[in-house]
Amino acid sequence: MGGRVELKATRRQSSNLITLFTFNRGVWRIRPNELIAKYGYVDEHGRKALYYTVWPQVDNPRGLSVVVDREKMRVDLTDSRLALIASWSVYELVGKMLSKLARLVFVIADSRLRDDGVEEFHFNEAYLLQEPNPEVFVETMGRSKICVDIRMHLKKKGQVRNHGTGIRIREIDLPELFVKRETLM
Repeated sequence: MGGRVELKATRRQSSNLITLFTFNRGVWRIRPNELIAKYGYVDEHGRKALYYTVWPQVDNPRGLSVVVDREKMRVDLTDSRLALIASWSVYELVGKMLSKLARLVFVIADSRLRDDGVEEFHFNEAYLLQEPNPEVFVETMGRSKICVDIRMHLKKKGQVRNHGTGIRIREIDLPELFVKRETLM
């Protein structure tokens, strides 16, 4: 089994999100500065910002939603009037995932705190995950297990600082994206 293998680890009871990858190129149907002006807010640094996690089938405070179109194999970011804000091809998303996470060793640990406050881990479950595919990706996203994380703000001179729109999943749900799952321990 030569080649690149990514390693990810999680606590068994974790609900943390993990970024699968970021993807912005060519997806915006509204210029990002207009997007921030229309849907953003003033953050704790006094700048206009738009930092939101948007889940399919879940209402967002700014009226943003993720729509999974299984027929067209697209993922769209829309507003409450269904105006298109951004659009991703599922094939491009899965291609991005394949380039980063084609093979993944996923390790799960039980954890506990010692009396002195130091956390200890017992890594007792591991899987080799391979072959993410478009249909599984769409189905998983359609069940609101994958979200879109918008992370941008306006700088003082008005330029957009985009930290990359993240495609994210809860760590514990990561194995669902892969067709082949081999138990290692």
